[in-house]
Amino acid sequence: MKKFSTKHYFKLIAFLIILSTVPVIITGGLSYWQSSKAIVDYSNDEKKQNIYQIQTNVEQVLKYVDLSTTYFVRSTQTQQFLKENMNAASFSDFNKLRRDLNHLQTIETGIEDIIFVSFEEKWLINNDGLVRLDNSTYEKINTSYMNIPETSSWILEEAEKISFPNATKKSCSHYINLVKKLPILSSKSTGIIGVLIPTCELTEIMAGNNNSESFLILDENNQTIAHSNTAYIGEDNYIPSSLFNQIDTDAEEGQFEYTINDIAYKITYHTSNYNNWTYLSFVKISDLHMRSSSIGWITMLIVSILLIISTIFAVIGSRVLYKPVKRLKNAINSNQGETDGKTVNEFDLIETHIQKLLNQNNQLEQRVQSQVTQLKQLFMMRLVQGKIKNDEIPLKLQSFHYQTSWTWLTIFSLKFDAIDQEKFDKNDQDLILFAINNLLEDIIPATERLTPVVINDTQTTIIITECETDAEYTRSINEKVQLIQEKVKELFHLSISIGISQRFKHLYQADIAFRESKEALKYRLKMGESSIIYYENLNRRYSNIAPYPSAIKNKLFDAIKVSDKEKAKTDLFKLFEYINRNDIHHQQLEIILSRFLYELFELKELLGIDVEDFHSTEMITHYQNLSSLEEIRDWILISIIHPLIDKLDAKDDSKNKRISDKMIRMIQESFNRDISLDLIAAELHYNPNYLSSIFQKETGYSFSEYLLKYRLNKAKDWLTSTNKSVKEIAEELQYNNSQNFIRSFRKMEGITPGKYRAQYKSKEA
Repeated sequence: MKKFSTKHYFKLIAFLIILSTVPVIITGGLSYWQSSKAIVDYSNDEKKQNIYQIQTNVEQVLKYVDLSTTYFVRSTQTQQFLKENMNAASFSDFNKLRRDLNHLQTIETGIEDIIFVSFEEKWLINNDGLVRLDNSTYEKINTSYMNIPETSSWILEEAEKISFPNATKKSCSHYINLVKKLPILSSKSTGIIGVLIPTCELTEIMAGNNNSESFLILDENNQTIAHSNTAYIGEDNYIPSSLFNQIDTDAEEGQFEYTINDIAYKITYHTSNYNNWTYLSFVKISDLHMRSSSIGWITMLIVSILLIISTIFAVIGSRVLYKPVKRLKNAINSNQGETDGKTVNEFDLIETHIQKLLNQNNQLEQRVQSQVTQLKQLFMMRLVQGKIKNDEIPLKLQSFHYQTSWTWLTIFSLKFDAIDQEKFDKNDQDLILFAINNLLEDIIPATERLTPVVINDTQTTIIITECETDAEYTRSINEKVQLIQEKVKELFHLSISIGISQRFKHLYQADIAFRESKEALKYRLKMGESSIIYYENLNRRYSNIAPYPSAIKNKLFDAIKVSDKEKAKTDLFKLFEYINRNDIHHQQLEIILSRFLYELFELKELLGIDVEDFHSTEMITHYQNLSSLEEIRDWILISIIHPLIDKLDAKDDSKNKRISDKMIRMIQESFNRDISLDLIAAELHYNPNYLSSIFQKETGYSFSEYLLKYRLNKAKDWLTSTNKSVKEIAEELQYNNSQNFIRSFRKMEGITPGKYRAQYKSKEA
């Protein structure tokens, strides 16, 4: 046995050495042989990409400037400015025009100055302000730019030769000037606009791309516009004119070799269709050869290192690979025991043991088959949740004997709307869902569905259809959902809502369809009980957004603060009537309800009251488990608002009593002065409406009624115990005149003050 193991070990070493070294040698030779060709091809493509990138970066700036300027000059306002005589009366227009010109000058574009010229009114506006054109300046501008054949063109100019007076030209010796004749769409030009960009800006765009490469931009007249890395082709920056003859003007791009100052260069060029500029790239051929030779040496070094590593790997790897074989044999022998002295080949021993494991596995598979229903449900749950890989689906369909051909697939997601509290308990929700799940297996044939499953609080089924037309598909789906609703209503006396996804062809889209069906179900809050909601019929553009009903909410909170249950109920109904009246999509509905409940929670915390069913922010999302707006409204009213008011009443009874006692004491102390509810509220630091509600609740009188009653009682006391006249009493009690006092007294007592005094005295006599 040991001899065999050693032989197998050396065979393994030889095999691994051959397996690891031969590919390395072949790969190294091919890599070295292909290096020169590969580096040239790569370099050519790289230079093309580099020069295309440079062209793209430059033209992106130029096109942006061109488009921005065109948009500006074509505006009606700008064309109107062109015809105006800029004077003191037009100062606002001048400011507007100059501000618009400044907006065109951004850091990204590098614009140094924009000159706007009106030939009719002979004025010019730029960064330095407004300039009146004399005849010589007018002729100079007209001669320099109006003879350009194109309406819009880019021209290269020296800074000192720019014909626009006062033009800002500090950054560079040369500028590219975008000249547009105005108006653009008119054959007769009455103005002109010039956009000055220093060529240094283009140099900065090109700079820093590659130290071993230089770029050059030429205009249509082969004038150098910008140059990067000038030191790369010589400090004198000299470009022979004969080089330009090598450029094929009929070709958009190309490459050629050229010698400058006894140095050979690979030159790549690309001609722009935008403004006929030519973009050139210079790279030394010696640099290319240096790359090729360096790759050869590197390849040889890498091959040598890999050969050494491969040999070491083969020796060490053979030992490592053989160890599991040895451990397996020892483990099998230790478990089974050696019953005889025969030497057994380790692979035969392992094969025998694996055969036993396979037999055991077959027994396990037979047990698993008895649990196939649970496996199907697990598969369906993972499928609609997007946890099944695409390549697993055909195998699963085959192993579970599902139908593998169909025209369309659709997902039904079902929720019951409300539980009849007299027949079912809320804890029976899961049992009801599983009962409905079993019902669907019975009423929908297996050829028309996959296995129904329950996921959280939703029953979900994938429906299979083989309809050829849209009408057949719609009729088939409608028949199934109506049958489901009727059977659930008949057997369980429950109303259910069903969300229906869009139809799809492939099972790997099931997770998307499942989300669509659940999304559709969210709209049942607005649509009510027994809803059948098609995802494809939903308006998901959400063009109408109803504002949050802050005014109704504030009134509701005020009613809660004053413990007015009827007013709170009325305002809550108004809030839900507003939600139901407006076309609010479910996402906005969730935002409105969540915000309202969160603010209600904040009010509870502010009032310092604990409500049993509303004790944490997590309870704010409880409404998502409810099935209709009416159910949500009733839950908020019964479980939150009414307990909140009851707790507030219990808490505020003693506080309200103290406040009302203070108000009564202040009335009794100041009844003969000009006293009002606003004055008392200011002194007690409360809202007058709040004090009025407390006083009414504690005394049974409004503030004005109590004050009037107290004053009239004082009047009766003075009429019977003093000799004060009616007029004096009226003045004491802050009446404007005695007639008002007499009228109030008679309204309360049924007689005038004088008769009241006379009756009292007659009784004493």
